[in-house]
Amino acid sequence: MNIAVLLGGISSERNISLLSGRAITRALREKGHSVKAIDPMRGADGLMTDEELDQVKAAEITAAELKKFDPRKLMECINSDLFNDVEVVFIALHGKYGEDGSIQTLLELRGIPYTGTNVLSSAIAMDKNMSKMLFASGGVSTAPWIAITREQFEDMDLISEIRGELGRDLVIKANDQGSTVGMYIVKNAHQDEIKEAIAKAGDFSDMVLIEKYIAGRELTVPVVGDEALPIIEIIPHEGFYDFTNKYTKGNTEYVCPADLSADVTDFVQNLAIAAHRSLGCSVLSRVDFRLDEDNQPFCLEVNTIPGFTETSLVPKAAKEVGIEFGDLCEQIIELSRKK
Repeated sequence: MNIAVLLGGISSERNISLLSGRAITRALREKGHSVKAIDPMRGADGLMTDEELDQVKAAEITAAELKKFDPRKLMECINSDLFNDVEVVFIALHGKYGEDGSIQTLLELRGIPYTGTNVLSSAIAMDKNMSKMLFASGGVSTAPWIAITREQFEDMDLISEIRGELGRDLVIKANDQGSTVGMYIVKNAHQDEIKEAIAKAGDFSDMVLIEKYIAGRELTVPVVGDEALPIIEIIPHEGFYDFTNKYTKGNTEYVCPADLSADVTDFVQNLAIAAHRSLGCSVLSRVDFRLDEDNQPFCLEVNTIPGFTETSLVPKAAKEVGIEFGDLCEQIIELSRKK
């Protein structure tokens, strides 16, 4: 099969996407497919060589660097001759313009099948505020939150009201980013600390979520097709599961399957499927939770294009039930083509 893997892109998760796309490209080639690795940030010149793939590394990108990227390159790329013989696109673009329905829209206009969730559900899942509203209406428990727009970022009266309603332990995050980019946790916070965190999150989004901090365990549940894979518990050795702890080897312990009772396991897995369905997702997602001391899970978000190297969380859970990485890549393509 002629496959194009889209990787890199122009989001804050660009370098993680390059790692995911490289792993997918190599796995599909090993399975006998003809695979192009294409970075749409480069427009019509997006075809990546094996030497370029060898050089990719995980590194955080600053907001200033992001502003240098041109979204018009995405249109140029998808409209180019690079896709003339492509039968399906495997999307490994994380974050803005790749996970939010933008690239999916361009591929649909070009008439090229692609992996994963459709345009509308991709856009909804990327919008944390909209997702949480749908969770709440669909009976999926989520941490209490308030969303504010840029015009409200410095409103100290509003910040005081929010602290009174949600408490002094808060999670503050950009509305439409992933990999904890633009996310900050403040404990026993003063108003000035909250304002500072809002300003930092606002570097990445015009809307910021302020969420009640849920003390407890961090869990994630991959959903493939309409089936929940084994739950993974995420245990950072220090601090919280931020960009550094996610992508620095040895900083975080992963327990798969998570050490939970059968009842709690079933409940969390079913809640993951409910969250996946509530946003209209299909084929693949990874649903993140906090589990409090009473074993009550709170859904944080649904990731429609989660990290996808051989050691990422979705492949880790799939391997626990006997699905090897290359087979998982092919399964996602087949599920997408049947969609």
